[in-house]
Amino acid sequence: MKGLIRTTHAVLMKDMRTEFRSREFLGHTFMFALLVIVIFNFAFKIDAQNAPGLASGILWISFLFAGTLGLGRSFLIEKDNDCIQGLALSPVDRTSIFFAKFLGNLLFLVMIQAIVIPMFIILYNLNVMENFFMQSLVFLLGDIGFMTLGTLIAAMSVNMKAREILLPVLLLPLLVPLLIFAASATASLIAGDDPSAYLSRIKMLAAFDLIFFVVSSLVFEYIMDEL
Repeated sequence: MKGLIRTTHAVLMKDMRTEFRSREFLGHTFMFALLVIVIFNFAFKIDAQNAPGLASGILWISFLFAGTLGLGRSFLIEKDNDCIQGLALSPVDRTSIFFAKFLGNLLFLVMIQAIVIPMFIILYNLNVMENFFMQSLVFLLGDIGFMTLGTLIAAMSVNMKAREILLPVLLLPLLVPLLIFAASATASLIAGDDPSAYLSRIKMLAAFDLIFFVVSSLVFEYIMDEL
């Protein structure tokens, strides 16, 4: 267990240092997510009636695009630096590599959300975080499921031709159920619905996260054998 934690920490810190030195991911991804919400601000007029649905959809679309853009880099950096074989052949538990990549992707997405959500509130003059605790929980559960499955698909597609196209093609259909429940729960919280309207969706998000995490961590070991 200690070896698993040490390896996870070492790979995660290496990825964090690499990204913060280059600043490419955070800068490009933030600008991409900000561009999405700015374009939607001109495309749609939000009023009291359509605010919950539109706000929820715009936020999750921006998170989805920004997160998918970042996922492509998680294993591509290792491949470009010829480190992917070293990770595959290293005498460590393969699960620790998956945990480290997953946590790195999750942390970067949360950082992007911490900037994008306040910008959304300012641009749209709509406080989507009025129920701060529950809304944060929905975003976190959605992020965990997204990054769990995304990390697995990113590893699968890293050696494929046209991987930039294959990653979203493989990932997005699998994320549809998760995104439906996440966007629906976010909309219910923005609308101030009765707790029963969003608690059931939060439970479904937690169930998806558990299923995705268990399956992905088990399958990842076999994917590493093919890298």
